[in-house]
Amino acid sequence: MRRIAQETINRVLEEVDILDVISQYVDLKKRGQNYFGLSPFRSETKPSFSVAPDKNMWYDFGSAQGGNAVQFLIEYEKISFPEAVRSLAEKYGIEITELGNKEQNNLYDQLYEIHELACIYFENSLKAASGSKAKKYLIERNFDDNIINKFRIGFASDSWDSLVKELKDKFENDILKKSGLFSESKKGPLIDRFRNRIMFPFFSLSGKVIGFSGRSLSEKEDVKYLNSPETLLFEKSKIFYGSYQTLPNIRKQNFAILVEGQTDFLRLVEQGFDNVLATSGTAFSSKHAIALKKYTNRVILCYDSDSAGINAAIRTSYVLLQNGIETRVLHLGNGDDPDDFFKKENTTKEDFRTLIKTAAHPISFIITQKEILSQGAADQSKFLNECIGEIQLVPDVMIRNDLVRKLANQLGVVEAEVFERFSNLKQKRYKSSHKEEVSPTEITHYNSSEDKAQLELIKLALHSPTLATGMPLALFSNKLLYNVLKVLIDNSDKDYNPGQILELIGGSPEQRNLIASLAIEAPDKAYQTVILSDCINTLERQPIKKEIALLRDKIRRLEEDDSSPDKALLEELSALQKKLQ
Repeated sequence: MRRIAQETINRVLEEVDILDVISQYVDLKKRGQNYFGLSPFRSETKPSFSVAPDKNMWYDFGSAQGGNAVQFLIEYEKISFPEAVRSLAEKYGIEITELGNKEQNNLYDQLYEIHELACIYFENSLKAASGSKAKKYLIERNFDDNIINKFRIGFASDSWDSLVKELKDKFENDILKKSGLFSESKKGPLIDRFRNRIMFPFFSLSGKVIGFSGRSLSEKEDVKYLNSPETLLFEKSKIFYGSYQTLPNIRKQNFAILVEGQTDFLRLVEQGFDNVLATSGTAFSSKHAIALKKYTNRVILCYDSDSAGINAAIRTSYVLLQNGIETRVLHLGNGDDPDDFFKKENTTKEDFRTLIKTAAHPISFIITQKEILSQGAADQSKFLNECIGEIQLVPDVMIRNDLVRKLANQLGVVEAEVFERFSNLKQKRYKSSHKEEVSPTEITHYNSSEDKAQLELIKLALHSPTLATGMPLALFSNKLLYNVLKVLIDNSDKDYNPGQILELIGGSPEQRNLIASLAIEAPDKAYQTVILSDCINTLERQPIKKEIALLRDKIRRLEEDDSSPDKALLEELSALQKKLQ
């Protein structure tokens, strides 16, 4: 796959004004050398988000995140590194140089083009005479042209090969197969996957069409909704319908309304609830939760209120809680879904807002909907064990304990007894359940004087690169900080800003955030030489301290064996101790 040349990345990080980039998303005010504003990543009332234009860096003190202009776009827009670099390069007129596999890059380009052309074809089919039945269905469901056009809803005709004929002369069969829009059949080499269906396109977070969901117009069709299969572009376990259009609003409002299908989604958007997402017939998974958590840690579930919807809401609630997302369940009753709710004459937007505010805690929802309190002791005990089994998968101990207390209170059971049962029933399920879905963040604690000295030296080197060459790289015991200093020393003559250095260092998100935190606040220049000298002195003393510790241990073992340490050993210890004086 093609990759962007380092030369292009360097130009972007050198030429793009980070203040100009971030000011388009955050209202910033100057305070000293830096600019401050409210965090765009979480709700807050006091500004803790800082931008240092001279360092080409930003840092969010509340969430301990930071980085350069590229990293900001990655975090805010939730796009990939190449997409962020391309976006900035194109906006600021920087030529993009690419390296790598042209064929692989061309495959992705063709797949995107196929989906875009298919979407246009479906849109035109809806407007044509052959799409009258589909158009009538949408009108009867009270969806106007604004919604239809905004979400690019279309129609796949009741034909085996209408889309094949539209695209076969533009792309090779092998590429068309990989798009997921076609199948092989006895009726011909390729046939259309979607036939006689209203088409709802899925978009990537950058706005490209990547897949479809088709709603059948035939009552005889067994599969009411048919989604695109897994492809290079479309990964069902991570994608929500409508995410491209509503995720910015979800970020602003700091909660998402989660519904099951496209029509429920569209109805809520039409009614002004623009922080909604739909799972679109795909079972909610931890991958969905992980993707959603990048935008918000609060979710209101609004599934269908029939038996299947209630069971789906219960399963989804557990997955959300197990991934650290605060969850509430909005139950409409009467078997209604959100689309049904707004079809009723006496219901208003304010009624729905009230339901959002009064949405139930998942534990309360489950106990109420399953009528647990009216069941016998044996069934209640069985439910308690089942619920505890799900709570055990919650990794955060505070959330876990709160859920146990909530469960005890709702069931009218002594809290201590529920905690005791929790301990007795405890299973090692969490690690195996999340093993493939969650990549643990590497955690490093910098508590020792040695670590702190290395951090201070890195901070000095980031702000005054010429000082890096005089720092004792060989004495850096922390592997991450060693690598950072080596990059700083190797590039000390290139006049790179910290934003560029950050990309050269790479590393995990935690490592990037650490470097950003050091780069955002400059040390007092008047004390730079003092800090440099003190930190180097601290590091030079560490090997001596370790040698002293080894000698003392050796002497202690000799004394335990009733042997006296020889004179040379004692003299060596004394000489080392004098070096520390």
